[in-house]
Amino acid sequence: MINKLKEEFEKIYFSDIATTKGLESLAVNMGVSRNSLRRFLGKIKNESQLRVSTLNLIAVRLGYRNFQDFCERSGSAAPTLDFELLDIYYGTVKGRGTSLNETRFQKANYYFAKKIVSHPGNLTEFVKRFATNEEALEYVFAWHPSYEHIANRNYQEALLYLAKISTKAHVKVFAYSFVYFGKFMSENLSEVEAIELMSKIEKQVVKMRMEEFEVFPEARYSTVKCIHSHVFGDPKKNNHFPLLPHPAFGFIHSRPLIDQIIYTSYVGNMLTILKDYNTAEMLIGEAPTEKALKIFEDENPIFRCHVHLYRITRALLMFHLGKEKEAMYMFDQLLVNSTDVMRYSFDSKIYFELQYYNLGCKLYPKREDFHQKYQLLLQRTKFSYLSTI
Repeated sequence: MINKLKEEFEKIYFSDIATTKGLESLAVNMGVSRNSLRRFLGKIKNESQLRVSTLNLIAVRLGYRNFQDFCERSGSAAPTLDFELLDIYYGTVKGRGTSLNETRFQKANYYFAKKIVSHPGNLTEFVKRFATNEEALEYVFAWHPSYEHIANRNYQEALLYLAKISTKAHVKVFAYSFVYFGKFMSENLSEVEAIELMSKIEKQVVKMRMEEFEVFPEARYSTVKCIHSHVFGDPKKNNHFPLLPHPAFGFIHSRPLIDQIIYTSYVGNMLTILKDYNTAEMLIGEAPTEKALKIFEDENPIFRCHVHLYRITRALLMFHLGKEKEAMYMFDQLLVNSTDVMRYSFDSKIYFELQYYNLGCKLYPKREDFHQKYQLLLQRTKFSYLSTI
């Protein structure tokens, strides 16, 4: 089984392991020792057996939960979906544009998107088969951005391909921004790559604002703008992300409450991760009362998950602003357990859990169960940046 794992790893990471420098960089990024990776690849002879923890990290890098998951799914690198059925299903929408109106289509699309994004073989085959079907690619990738897989190279490449063929600027903004986010969170973003991606994003944002679009791409753009200015900005020029005068700030306060919640949740969450608490506080501003949020949730149950992230973001910010009692009260009102999270979409629920346990570890540093869950989520998402803050 280890040889099969090696074959799949070499196929995916051929360019990285072709040079000594590339192999060393990959080992650091994965969290394994250089010699362990070299021994796994057969580049050095050593009688020592590979640790299960090393095999787990390698398997996770290939999109599996762990080495045992790889063993159970061995031989299933080939697609597991019926692509002849998908040819018919997504063939019906080609050239017709995307729409929320067909409920039955969206329910099936949700199921297919989960299976496609979560399985390397399905993902590769889907992009190959539907390379000229813009609607199919948008329905699967743009409508269901998966935080669990955004650090995986094959998923990033699928998003970049979507950006390449899409005729919609807001889809391009989403795709480039989400790839930027994934590379940053997994500490796999070079300055050259960041500048290139940011240039493409900025160019499309201008066009995007002439289109009809929801708030998500605007939030994703502002999120990576925060990252870019924080990491690559020139401190001598003090060009940190100017959130207040930024066009998106005026845009968001003229939008409905749900748009404000979504925007401030995702952008405020990133500002908090970057430790820019003052800007995050200015962004969130006068928070709606809990009563107002509850009424909104009851009237709009499909947005409950976004309100949930909004609460977590506020609580995290309160903690970092020194308001620990307020943060603890807000945390204790949050209901994140397996049955609660199961109601949320597969593409985002892991990110909500990640932020929840991040806060839980800070408020209850002696809770070993919180720390174990948080570390597990970090491993699954590969968001190693969060372990450095």
